[in-house]
Amino acid sequence: MSIMQTVLCSPHFKVVSHVCQRPRVDCGYVVGDQPARFIFTRRGSFMMHIGSRSWFARPGQVVFVSKGVEYRITHPDAESCDCCTDVLINDEALDMLGIRPDPGQPCRAFGHDLHFQKTHVEMLLGLLRSGDAEDGEEILADTLGYLVQSYEPGISAAQDIKVQRQVARVEEMIIGRAEENLGVNELASLVGCSPFHLCRIFRACTGQSLRQFRMQQRLGTALGRLGDGEKDLAALACDVGFNSHSHMTDAFRLALGMSPSEVREDMRHSDLCTLKNRLRELAMRSAQLA
Repeated sequence: MSIMQTVLCSPHFKVVSHVCQRPRVDCGYVVGDQPARFIFTRRGSFMMHIGSRSWFARPGQVVFVSKGVEYRITHPDAESCDCCTDVLINDEALDMLGIRPDPGQPCRAFGHDLHFQKTHVEMLLGLLRSGDAEDGEEILADTLGYLVQSYEPGISAAQDIKVQRQVARVEEMIIGRAEENLGVNELASLVGCSPFHLCRIFRACTGQSLRQFRMQQRLGTALGRLGDGEKDLAALACDVGFNSHSHMTDAFRLALGMSPSEVREDMRHSDLCTLKNRLRELAMRSAQLA
């Protein structure tokens, strides 16, 4: 079942919230007459296939799809509820962001941290609560501007198609079987290489260790559910693969300086003004790290 809600229509943007869960209907193929779009995954994940290449739409990674590109969608976890914010953008706004058409790159992935994950979840919540197209345009321009300026689109260090497919398969296994907490030996066996080789190619392609990637997916999906007002934190911790509620709490405090309940309460009061301040804070943090 796919639920679509148009959140904003403005001169430069159209924002649509997607919730896709079993039974999945009309979510497998997107025709090539669409404008360019940024896809922000709030929880869950899905794969976007263009020709022989694939990209993950998942927490920690925003996917940009160029204008007029056809793609096919699959879901690594058949039982999951996958939610994303689809921001369709016209040519004028793309030009303002400095994004130029590139036939050789129909799709680009912008990896980001948990702070920005929280920001784009708040972006949707703020748009839902506001309904003001002018304020919405400003927030979208600020959010997308921060994204493209602060996070370079990921380019796989691996040129070998076999290596790319091995890494994609491991990502799919970690995401699709999160509750099993598959170890490096089992993952390496699934893709036909040694554990050492898997660790090396995975970091080369993703910029993360297997442990970092797994934690990013757990926290990102948990954050998306907190944005939806998740009440049972113990069940949430179990669902996304943590050993316990306290394990998840420690991970959130380490990543965001807040407990899951504090994050949920913070997002419950989120609005566009709050988001503007958060983007300012993130920009200052990036400047300090530069």
